[in-house]
Amino acid sequence: MLIRFFLYSLLSLFLSCASGQLKFTVEKPTKLNLGSLILETTDTLIQVADAKSGNLFLSLPTTESFVQAGEANASVRYRMASFAIKDERQRTCNHQTITRIGVANGQFEILGTLSGKKCSTEFKFNIKPISEKEIEFKIELSDKTLNRIWLKYASSHDEKFFGFGEQFSNQEFKGKTPFLFTEEQGIGRGDQPITAGANLLAGAGGNEYTTYAPIPHYITSKNRSVFFDNSGYSKFDLSSSDSVVVEFWDTNLQGGLKASIWLGKNPKELVEAYTKKSGRFAPLPDWSYGTWLGVQGGTEKVNSVIEQAKAAGNPITALWIQDWCGRRVTNFGDQLKWRWYADETLYPDFKKFVKDMNAKNIQVLGYINSFLADTDPKKPGDDFTNSLLVEARAKGYLIKNAKGEDYLIQTVGFPAYLIDLTNPAAVKWTKEIIKKNLIDVGLSGWMADFGEWLPYDAKMHSGIDAKVYHNQYPVDWARINREAIKEAGKEGKIIFFTRAGYSYSNAHSTLFWEGDQMVSFGKNDGLPSAILGLTSSGISGYALNHSDIGGYTTISNPLKNYHRTKELLLRWAELSAFTPVFRTHEGNRPLKNWQVYQYTNKQGISSQSDEETVKLFAKIGKLHFALKDYLKELVLEASKTGIPVVRHNYLVEPTDTRLLKQKYQFFLGDDLLVAPITKSGAEEVEVYLPSGDWEQIWTGKIYKGNSEIDQEAPLGKPVAFIRVGGKYESLLRNSLKDLRK
Repeated sequence: MLIRFFLYSLLSLFLSCASGQLKFTVEKPTKLNLGSLILETTDTLIQVADAKSGNLFLSLPTTESFVQAGEANASVRYRMASFAIKDERQRTCNHQTITRIGVANGQFEILGTLSGKKCSTEFKFNIKPISEKEIEFKIELSDKTLNRIWLKYASSHDEKFFGFGEQFSNQEFKGKTPFLFTEEQGIGRGDQPITAGANLLAGAGGNEYTTYAPIPHYITSKNRSVFFDNSGYSKFDLSSSDSVVVEFWDTNLQGGLKASIWLGKNPKELVEAYTKKSGRFAPLPDWSYGTWLGVQGGTEKVNSVIEQAKAAGNPITALWIQDWCGRRVTNFGDQLKWRWYADETLYPDFKKFVKDMNAKNIQVLGYINSFLADTDPKKPGDDFTNSLLVEARAKGYLIKNAKGEDYLIQTVGFPAYLIDLTNPAAVKWTKEIIKKNLIDVGLSGWMADFGEWLPYDAKMHSGIDAKVYHNQYPVDWARINREAIKEAGKEGKIIFFTRAGYSYSNAHSTLFWEGDQMVSFGKNDGLPSAILGLTSSGISGYALNHSDIGGYTTISNPLKNYHRTKELLLRWAELSAFTPVFRTHEGNRPLKNWQVYQYTNKQGISSQSDEETVKLFAKIGKLHFALKDYLKELVLEASKTGIPVVRHNYLVEPTDTRLLKQKYQFFLGDDLLVAPITKSGAEEVEVYLPSGDWEQIWTGKIYKGNSEIDQEAPLGKPVAFIRVGGKYESLLRNSLKDLRK
């Protein structure tokens, strides 16, 4: 992973320094008009702007090639959804000649040729007005063997960039070089020593750009939104003070490089415009606003934990039992039997179990992914069986390798096979499994896990190249889950939550979660990273998102153990109280992690917890539940506008430059400012308040804005402020007043 990062940084440097020549064989038109658009050519730029306001959609340099193309082959090492990629260039067309700039077929048209050593192609750059605030453009090449396109356009030193999907290390990207490719986010992602260890053992450490859910969409401080409608691997070089270089692979398989650009008065207007195109989440059912207890271990344990939480006053409305399909213990920890029907050993008469829970006003959620697990050859005497895998093999429902064989993938713990989501028969079969084995037994939802594991060299039933389908696979996985719910007549009543995604996932998923963070305070892969994942993904269209309370990935290592502490668990719960969904996870090694419950099994093995934790977790759960009416308003707004529930500082206060420096503050809606504790041992937090008056939620004390203040933050009392004079001031004050007693 680190090697890949270095190689692409080097490539970006090469492209920035090795700009090709640009020449015109046609007289540069001074000005062209097309409806509400105007195209002007100067000595240094081709500018496309709104004719009325003069605001720029796009500025292309005329002193160097702004379009380049090439042919390359990527060598890809794949291991458990971590991809080490090296691009080997065969030829590059880096010299550009423009032969025409004009208007044709309702579009601006820039025609010309690209050339280089052993490289020549005609190009067409069309720019189409959609409205006064929206354009679309497309770059096509005549030589279809060229599978790389670079676009360079002008920026400014003070332009800031936000978005790029769910990003865990950066809240703003000027000076950065993100690549967008859905994969495992990595273990550590730069936090040490775990990242070095993960890279040494499995090449799985990740870096600041690895993510489950990238999206080639961003908004900028120039009130511009840009979305590239391609699904190949991409890279954005924002390291220059005066330009942006966009690189997309395999555009020849998708009819060229395609994009939309919007202008707006403010960033919310831009998010609204983008999500109108890409899709918006539906409102959540009423039951979703209480505490979701993530527990596994069978009927007796689950009932015990629920009764304990309810006795503490925790507003439990949902039980998430990922082991409904069975438990499979591996060297990674407690995992699941990836066969998608109820395990009657752990949960006898599962349908009745669900019905009994519903009678207690508790909804039951399960788990599914698009894999089918196999027997583990490394485990002597493994008695695992999977009738669904046998059926899928027989009917040809699995992805293939280069030899045309079912593609065996070594996952963490055991081998498995991916369902081919381009096969209509396999899709229909998968939906029937969801309807029969999940919905018909009474489940109110499930984690629809994975989606990022499609190998780069897989062969698909439809014939689509995996190079461009890899990022699309998780989108289709969400779509299939959503269609199964709709076909069962359960729209609006069932939630599934996904972690992997790409463009248009927000049109299909009902909820996102952030995946497998470390059980740590690490800034790149621990609690702080979850905040950035929420705020960046919100700008990118994932309006409903949340994280596993306490994190997930638990590691026992001679150098350093990563085991969840009481402090981390409760601080993460405090953060999650200000997200749409409040859900716990035991982690991959439950007995190594501090839990929100106390439990001792029949063998005398006890969970790590104490009575204070149960009480404090119930208190934080009450805080989240007290925000229900406010959250419902925000979720409804998200369904109508795409504006996220958890909001990046730039969305709410775009002109406050001091606030933009507060990386780990965020807003819930516009009227609740949240400042979580993100460091171990901290008992107070420094908060920056933007302009206006702000009321502390626990004390009711009013503070003046444009100021920094220190706030005590004992466990169970996260720091947050109500905007005085805000639209929901009264609602928030009334909702939270009982918690002050």
